[in-house]
Amino acid sequence: MSEVSLASKEIDQFQVNVNMLVSPDAQGGHLSSEGLSSTGKVIPVPSHRHRVALSTYRMDVGLQYRLNDRWTLQANIPYAVKNQEASIEWIDSVSPEDKAAILRSRDIHHRDETYTGLSDSDLFLGYKIRGLFGTNDLLFTRFGTTIPTGKTEENPWKLGDAGIEHLHIQFGTGTFNPIANLRYSAPLYRGLMITASGRGMFPFYENSKTYRGPVELSYTAGFTYRLFNWLSFNGNYLGFYQSAAAWDGERDINTGLRYSMAALGMSMVTLNDISVSANVMFPLTQETLYDAGDAIEFGTLVSVATSYPF
Repeated sequence: MSEVSLASKEIDQFQVNVNMLVSPDAQGGHLSSEGLSSTGKVIPVPSHRHRVALSTYRMDVGLQYRLNDRWTLQANIPYAVKNQEASIEWIDSVSPEDKAAILRSRDIHHRDETYTGLSDSDLFLGYKIRGLFGTNDLLFTRFGTTIPTGKTEENPWKLGDAGIEHLHIQFGTGTFNPIANLRYSAPLYRGLMITASGRGMFPFYENSKTYRGPVELSYTAGFTYRLFNWLSFNGNYLGFYQSAAAWDGERDINTGLRYSMAALGMSMVTLNDISVSANVMFPLTQETLYDAGDAIEFGTLVSVATSYPF
C-alpha cells in the first residue's frame, strides 16, 4: 500500500519516512459444523457461521541513505495493531448444549482480542536509471529481502483439530524472502506525470514451525498532477495477487486471493521540505482463489505518510 505515495522526488543524503495505514472494517468468516465439548473434544453440531471483523493499524518507519546519485540503501520497520472481533451467525436451531459447544469452539479459533507487534522488516538496495525511454523519465529498481522480525504462530490447523486454542493471525513469515520492486515515472504534459510500479515477494522455504509464506505480487498504474511546487494530486489503480501459503507442505485454505483498489490522494511540501501525503483506497474487486477458507475482505483503507529529509 505504501507504493501509492506521491510522485518521487530527489532525497537528501538521509531521509526518514513515516507511513500510517488504517484498515478499519475488514470482514471474514466461514461455515462450521464443529463444536467443542466441555472435556475439550471436537464434536459435530448444527451448521453455523463464524464471523470475524478485523481492524488493522500499521505504522512503517522507513530509512533511506543515498550512497551516490544512483544508489540508495533503504530499510523499512513496520509495527502493527490488529483488533479482532468474533461472533456466531446462527443458521440451524441449536440446543443449549450445542450452543455452549459452538461458543467454546469459536473461542479456540477466533476471539475478541487485540494483537500488537513488529511485522517483518524490509532491506533494499535501490538503483536509479534516468532517460530510459525519454529525457526526463525515471526508473527506480529495488532488490532486497524481508527480515523475519514479526511474530509467527504454530500450525493452527493441527491445534484446531486437537481442540487447542490457536491463532491464524501472524505478523511475519519467519523466513528471509527475496523482494523485487520497480517504480517508473515520466512527465506527460506540464505538471502531469504518469506512474507505474510493481513489487514481488517470493518465499522459497518454510520456517521452523513448518510455515511457508505465499508469493505476493502487487502493481499500480496512475498519475500525479503537480498544481504548485508544494501541492500535488494523484490517482492510482492497485492490483494484488497472493498465492497459497502452506503448513507442513499442505495448503493453508485461508490464503490465496486477488483484489483491486482505486486510490486518490494529495501531497503537500512544507517550507522546510517536509512532505505530507494522504491517500484513500476504495475496494473494487476481491476474490478468493480456492473453494474453502475465510479470507478477509477489505473495506476502505486510509494512509498518511510523512518524509523528513536531512
